[in-house]
Amino acid sequence: MRVLVVDDSVVVRTLLQAVLESNGAEVRVAESGEQALEMLERYTPDIVTMDVHMPGMDGYTTISRILKQYALPVVVLTASASAADSATAMKGLDVGALAVLEKPTGPDAPDFAQRIDQLMRTLRVMSQVKVVRRHRPVTERISAAPTALVGQAAISAPKLVAIAASAGGPAALKALLQRLQPGQPWALILVQHIAPGFLTSFCQWLQSITSMSVEIGRDGQLLQAGRLYLTPDGHQVGVASDRRLRLEACQPEQVFCPSADYLFHSVARTLGRAAIGVQLSGMGRDGAVGLAELKRAGALTLVQAPSDAVIDSMPLAAIDLQAACEVMSAQGIAEMLNTIAVQLTT
Repeated sequence: MRVLVVDDSVVVRTLLQAVLESNGAEVRVAESGEQALEMLERYTPDIVTMDVHMPGMDGYTTISRILKQYALPVVVLTASASAADSATAMKGLDVGALAVLEKPTGPDAPDFAQRIDQLMRTLRVMSQVKVVRRHRPVTERISAAPTALVGQAAISAPKLVAIAASAGGPAALKALLQRLQPGQPWALILVQHIAPGFLTSFCQWLQSITSMSVEIGRDGQLLQAGRLYLTPDGHQVGVASDRRLRLEACQPEQVFCPSADYLFHSVARTLGRAAIGVQLSGMGRDGAVGLAELKRAGALTLVQAPSDAVIDSMPLAAIDLQAACEVMSAQGIAEMLNTIAVQLTT
C-alpha cells in the first residue's frame, strides 16, 4: 500500500511515516497542499491522508483538487474528536473525503495500539476504493418524478424514509437534504457509517444544511414527521410497528454497526409499503439485501446513480440485486420525494 501523508507538522509526519512503514506501507510525505499536488504529478499513491489546517492551500481545497485531478481516496486525520476539531473535519467529508479519524498520539498514549489498528484497517480498506473523478459538481435534476412511482407512493402514503450511506455519503446527503422542501410529511432515519466520536459534529453539520430538525435518536422515541433521526454510536436501529425507534447494542459478530441492512429489514417488516428506502454512496454491500426485501414488501426504493456517487459499490450492489425501483442522482431523489410530498399534502 502506497500512502501520501499531508500534514504541516513535522512531528505528525514523522510519527505517521514511522507507524505506516512499520506496518508495511510505502510512505511519502508532504508539508502542504501545494507540495502534495506537485508530488502527485509524478507519484501515484493508493491513498492520501490529509490534515485540514495548513498554511497556504488548506486541506479542503487540496482534497477538492485531488478528487478532480486524480480521483484518489482521501482520509482526513484530525487532532481529536473534540467538538471544534471534528466540526472542521466534517468539511472534509463535505468535499469528498471518504473517512475522518483522529490522529494517533505518541506511543505512550494508552490507546495508541487501538488507534493504529483502526488507522491501518481504514487505510487498507479505503485504498481499495474506486473513487469517481469529480470534473464538476453534478447538476442532474429531474423535472418530474415518474408518474407510476409517484402514484404508487401516494397510494401507500409513506410514513418513513429510511436512508443508508457510507463512504462518500455526506456529499450525497448534502445534495439531497438541501433540496428537500420544508415540512416533509414523514420522518427520516439515517444510517451513516462514521467513526465513533464524530456523530455529534456530523449531526450539527447536517443541521446546518437542512431546514428540518436533526437529532440523534433515542430508544422508544416516537418518530415525528419532518425530522431526521441519526443512529447513535454503538447501536443498530430499527422501527417498531407503532413507529417508535428501537435501538439494539452492537454485537461483536456484526460487521456493520449501524447497519443499513438491519434498518431496511426492520422497516420492511413493520411498515412495508408505507415506507421509502434510499441507498446512497458507499463502499461494500451493506443495505442491498435489506433494500431488496423492502422492495418486495411493496415500498418505493430509490438508489443513487453509480455515476453520481463518490463511491459506487453500495448503489451497484443494490442494483445487482434488483432492489431499486428507480436509479437517479441524489438531487433527483430529492425531487422525487418533494413530488410525492406534494401529492400527499394536496
